[in-house]
Formats: sequence, structure tokens, C-alpha cells
Amino acid sequence: MRLGAKLDEWQAAGLIDGDAAAAIRAHEDGRHRPVALFAVAGLGALALGLGVLLVVAANWDALPAWSKLAAHLFFLALAGAAALHFTRNDRVGAGEVSLFLLGALTLAGIALHSQVYQLTGPLWQALAWWTLMVSPALLLLGRTRLTAYGYGGMLVALAIAYVTEREADVLGGNLAAALPSALVLIGLVRSGGERRKAFHDALLELGVVLALLGASLAQLGWTFGVDRDDAGDWAVRLPLAVALAALVGALAFWLRSRSEAVLLATVVSGSAMAAALALALPHGSGPLERFFGALVYLALWGAVAAAATRAGWRRLFGVAVAAAALRLFLIYFELFYSLAFTGVGLIVAGVLLIALTWGWSRIMRRSGR
Repeated sequence: MRLGAKLDEWQAAGLIDGDAAAAIRAHEDGRHRPVALFAVAGLGALALGLGVLLVVAANWDALPAWSKLAAHLFFLALAGAAALHFTRNDRVGAGEVSLFLLGALTLAGIALHSQVYQLTGPLWQALAWWTLMVSPALLLLGRTRLTAYGYGGMLVALAIAYVTEREADVLGGNLAAALPSALVLIGLVRSGGERRKAFHDALLELGVVLALLGASLAQLGWTFGVDRDDAGDWAVRLPLAVALAALVGALAFWLRSRSEAVLLATVVSGSAMAAALALALPHGSGPLERFFGALVYLALWGAVAAAATRAGWRRLFGVAVAAAALRLFLIYFELFYSLAFTGVGLIVAGVLLIALTWGWSRIMRRSGR
């Protein structure tokens, strides 16, 4: 239901008066973001960039190397200056488009320099240079969730490319494993006040998603088993993630409310510990190990659900309940091999899921959501 209809309904019910309704409308109108306008502006920026690219490509061979580099540096400086100017004047849409162009031109410039000077290298190096050059502008000027998601996506791409191409590198493994906590840390250390709240909140939420996703995928180690050699390899790749998770958990109590701090500490520290148990300790893949792994998984998501309820993160609470319910349903297919035992297990799982749903509904009613 739209806000206007809700306000009319509340006013008719005597919950608020006309002045309160008008004040709420004015407040929400001031916070409204013209998403469609931003989308059109983004399409315009994309069309502009593609048009310039096609014109240059048509005459590429005829251009001397110095002119290519000079033109790129000019447009790069222009995009950076535009982003700074528009952001300082609170023109969010134009500023975000300028940041998008800055990022795109930087990536194109890396490819251009590689072509001019005949340089070759793996993908992760190009993404690493892009991150080093663009991060200051994005972290200082970024305002919207879209920019945060784009930046976070590039960091994830860098981590995947690095780990894929340099599997044996211990430092790279530590940095990739610590990425979720690093994103949460950036989200916690908010700069720019309310104007940049959406950007930092998006990075924090992306870090939460990556932490829980990574920890959940790591639980596959209980299914396939981890020998001593593999456990040793993982043990040297997780210390930075564990240490940074502990730091983020402690910092959250200083920068956020207690309930939200408990949630963030549970997510980052719990995810790191769950991943370490699944991957850094040698174990087999028998029923006992799988059962223990299921308990670790359920403990993580159960703790997240409890903390999310207290912090008011309703969507995360729903995801946590769904994740726990799915694991309860699947565990009996893993542990019970005969038809009779599987049937009994599914009956127990069904009862637990119904009880979980009942508890979920009671919590939602109690919290007024």
C-alpha cells in the first residue's frame, strides 16, 4: 500500500491528525530518490561511453600512441573533477554517473596501456590496479547503494580471479577470506554523515551476505571430508579473516547500538569460526562428522536469527530461519540411508519445521512486524 493511502487510513482511524500526516509526507518526499531518473541518467552515461568508444575504435589504428594516452588521461581527469564537483554540490545523480564513468575509464585505461606498451598479465592484476586507483574516489564520494554494489562486485571479482589464478598464494588466500569482514568494517566506519549512509550500509550488508554465504559453502567440507594436507592449507589462509572478524566485532560495539553490534559480531565472528571448523580441522565424511557439521551450521544460523530479531533486521531473520529449515530437511537424507529411518527422520523434521514456523510467527507478532 502506498504511503498516501496508509496516511489517509491512519488519519481516518484517528491515529494521527492532519498536521502529523502532512509532516510525514514532507519528510518522506524529502528522502525520495528518483530511481527512474537515475536509471535514465545511467543509460545516458552508458550510451555516451559506448558512442565515444565506437568512434575511437573506428579510427584506432590511425591514432598515434601518445594521442591515445593523452585523450584517456584528459577524460579520466574530467570524470574525476565532475564527480568531485557534483558531489560537493549535492547533485547525487550527476555525481554517481561521473563516478561510474571514472571507474569505466580507469578499467579501459588499464587495457589501453597494456595495448600500447604490449603488456600482458593475468586478470587479477588489472582488477588490482583498478581497485588501487578507483577506491579512494569511490570510498570518499560514493553516495548510493548502486555504487556500493558495483564497487563490492569488483572486489569480489578480484578475489575470485586472484584465488583462481594463484591457488598456492597464502597472502592472497588470506585477503580473499577477509573480504567480507573488510566490507563490514568499511560500512561501520561511516564518513560523510547521513548523505553517505546508503553507500556504507550497502557495503556492510554485502559483507554480511558474503560472510554467511562463504561460511555456509564451507560446510560442504563436512560432506566431502578434509585430510591433513588440505586442513593445513586452509589453516594458513584463514588467520587474517579470523583476526579481522574479531576486530570488526569489537568495533561494532563502539560504533553501533548494542543489538546491532551483537548481530554483526555474530555474523562475522561466527562465520569465520564455522568456516575454520569445517576446513582447517582434518576430519572424515562419515555420519558422525556430517551430523556435527549440521549442528555447526544450525548453531550459526540460529544465532544469526536470534541476533537479527533483537536488532530488527527482519529480512535477515527470515533468511536465517529459511536456511536452518532447509538444513533440517536435508540432514535426514544425508544421515539415514534406509527407507524407514528416512521416513522417521522426515517426520521429525516436519514437526521441527512446523514448530519453527510457529515460533517465527510469534516473534513477528511480538515485534509488531
